[in-house]
Amino acid sequence: MTTEQFEFFRAWFDDYTTGFMNESRDKTEMINLKYQHTRHVCQEIEMLCSQLNLPESDTLMAKTMALFHDVGRYEQYQRYQTFLDMKSVNHAELGIQILIQNNVLKNLNDHQQQLILSAINFHNRKQLPLDQSEKTLYFSKLLRDADKLDIWRVVIDYYYRVGDETNGAIELGLPDTPDISDGAINNLLNEKIVELEYVKNSNDFKLLQIGWVYDINFLPALKAVDQRGYLEKIFDKLPELDGLHHVRQAVRSYVNRKMTKKNQLII
Repeated sequence: MTTEQFEFFRAWFDDYTTGFMNESRDKTEMINLKYQHTRHVCQEIEMLCSQLNLPESDTLMAKTMALFHDVGRYEQYQRYQTFLDMKSVNHAELGIQILIQNNVLKNLNDHQQQLILSAINFHNRKQLPLDQSEKTLYFSKLLRDADKLDIWRVVIDYYYRVGDETNGAIELGLPDTPDISDGAINNLLNEKIVELEYVKNSNDFKLLQIGWVYDINFLPALKAVDQRGYLEKIFDKLPELDGLHHVRQAVRSYVNRKMTKKNQLII
């Protein structure tokens, strides 16, 4: 891929998203949240590519995946007034439909197009399918790591906000009750991502976000999580309840162990 091709994609994306900005103030704020998220994910994936010493052509491919990974979010919110896939539509699949219908990737060869569409398709999956090519899995892991890095930024900024204004798109309508699910704690102690069935309130949701660290694929991404103190910042917003101290130790132990890996791909 060339720089000129990526600039074309960026111009198309800006033009496409501008069409959703003329709604009510509340809708525009939600749309802008996703626009800014995409901008940051592009920056995160560029950072990862630099740390991994990827060639420019691969970096541009990765940035294109980041640029379009949430392109379905805008139509999703316009139709359903929610970002919850379970209450509306799979935003990754919708995004792929939009890119195909608008023939956005027409200037790329078939292999490049399929690589981008596959990474978008897999970015919000619970797990990556193993029956894919090594290159597809590599780029999909890159995108998933970059996406998580910025989602952590978004939720932490929200948890440390000034004032008590709430954002349903971040809280997902979960109750702010003081307890924590035993299932969520057990998942984390066993180095597993928290199952959605255990997410009953905002505390469980924070544990889910902490557990994403078990799905970080690349060492530079894990180092960024550690250096920015993302996990500690979320832990500090949880109540002091029995079991959480052990969870914090387990997560810290996992991060420390993975940080000693010599390979850039850590899982």
